[in-house]
Amino acid sequence: MILIGTTPDRSYWLKDCINSLKEPCVIVSDFNFELGKLHWASKHLDERFFFFQDSVIFKQSNWIFDLLKNYEHVSLTADPVIYGTYMGIYDPKILREIEIPIPKSKKESINYELTWTDTYVKKVGSVHVAFPDLTDSNAKRKEVKYGRENLVLENDYLIKCKGDWGQIVH
Repeated sequence: MILIGTTPDRSYWLKDCINSLKEPCVIVSDFNFELGKLHWASKHLDERFFFFQDSVIFKQSNWIFDLLKNYEHVSLTADPVIYGTYMGIYDPKILREIEIPIPKSKKESINYELTWTDTYVKKVGSVHVAFPDLTDSNAKRKEVKYGRENLVLENDYLIKCKGDWGQIVH
């Protein structure tokens, strides 16, 4: 299963993401940052899912199903930590066993990206990193999209536009 997280005011990002995916998916739209979407998944899903943000463009999708088939727990990248960007394969049964805080601000969300993700990793033990080279330091460009400057992370499988890569003071 694929879960895409978005917010109600980002329909243009979501449209690009969904049009590139071309696969069935669950869309969760709220104002509670990534952890709000993971909290929703813990309450409503029973099977493992691959969580993506709406700022991802998929070049192909077969790799998603290969990872779901071959690994229990997968982090898309390890930058700046395992489950950095929150994207990866999660097990809702594990999510139900740990507290999922709901950030009140982008600053809190970024802090939890470094701390809550570590709690999840400790609970599951071993985590496969899908794309260890998909890092901010390997980004080749920045581009303005929908009025926002983005650091663009790209490989043969996807393009991820990051609106915050440490340059913003929160």
